[in-house]
Amino acid sequence: MIDIKKIEEIYAQFYVEGIAEKWLRLPDLEKALSLLSIPKECIGYSFMKQPIYKISVGNGSKRILIWSQMHGNESTGTRAMLDIIKFFLSKNEFSEQLLSQISFDFIPLLNPDGADLYSRRTAVGIDMNRDFLSKSSVELQILLKQVNKEKYHYLFNLHDQRTIFNVGKTKETATLSFLAPSYNIEQSVNETRQKTMAIIQYINDSLQTLIPGKIGRYTAEFYPRSTGDNFTMQGYPCVLFEAGHYPNDWQREQTRKYLFLAILKAMEAIRKEVKDYTRYDNIPENKQLFLDLIVRNVLVKKDDNEAMVDLGFQYKEFVNIKANRLDNVLVLTDVGDLNHLFGHEEIDAKKEVYTSAQDHFPEIEKTITCEIGDFRLVNGKRII
Repeated sequence: MIDIKKIEEIYAQFYVEGIAEKWLRLPDLEKALSLLSIPKECIGYSFMKQPIYKISVGNGSKRILIWSQMHGNESTGTRAMLDIIKFFLSKNEFSEQLLSQISFDFIPLLNPDGADLYSRRTAVGIDMNRDFLSKSSVELQILLKQVNKEKYHYLFNLHDQRTIFNVGKTKETATLSFLAPSYNIEQSVNETRQKTMAIIQYINDSLQTLIPGKIGRYTAEFYPRSTGDNFTMQGYPCVLFEAGHYPNDWQREQTRKYLFLAILKAMEAIRKEVKDYTRYDNIPENKQLFLDLIVRNVLVKKDDNEAMVDLGFQYKEFVNIKANRLDNVLVLTDVGDLNHLFGHEEIDAKKEVYTSAQDHFPEIEKTITCEIGDFRLVNGKRII
């Protein structure tokens, strides 16, 4: 059995340098693969003619296909899987156990065009995860061709989720979330879903020792066009991994580590052929109760009128092509009584006055200008 506490202690040995930023594009991937000295195979080309690679590791009879960044702006899974590859190349006792029984193919960047744009969609605007029926995106066609080419026993679908998610009714952030996708509208449980549920339950049992209360579960609502639901319908146990927010970890480097450990535990579950899925539904469902910043008890004045409100903000990321970086801007998304929500950061304005960029917030997406002590927000730019 993999001792994840021990692996966590030595995680720095498997951490791949040079990919700490959320914006991960094809040149970043190619550089990381070069440093790892791992062979790669081009299995096709994106709409904009960028190569889509596959990396293969292991000699075991159980075969897994793992893919990441089908949404181009969701790179945590890619970074965690590169750490997994370095872990396997280190040839320690745990990696040798896994690779003797498991073989995996990894497609690290299924949507390189979307990665360039820092967009979940492809170059032609398709959400690949909702394209299974029409198969309009060439990138999804490449994935399906790979699945049909090999006899895989399991599929791992790696995603990132937004910072809005909490676990159940708690104030805990959903650092990791999982789903055993449905294959029909009734959300029935067959042998295929049981296998997926058992793996997720095993991951949850293991990682609760490291991030207690920070693991959530998505509802099993059936999406007829989605990748996971259709693969499940075809008889593939398909584990959906969602990398979320960890406190003060905006680049998701802590989340990357926990996802790395979760993937290792998922592989161990497959090696052990775990079957117990009876506590899968005990994993709390995700809720959407977080904002990135809440400024509470704000007194807004206009002539003789005044109102006491809370202000809710979310970070929005924009590609700065000229500077070749992502810029984060705090955008006002809600105004009023926000006591039902949690903030990753909260500030008590103590009835100090904010001046609206527009009278009475006619468009709440617009930013505001405000000052509280050494905190200043001007046109969405946070200045400390």
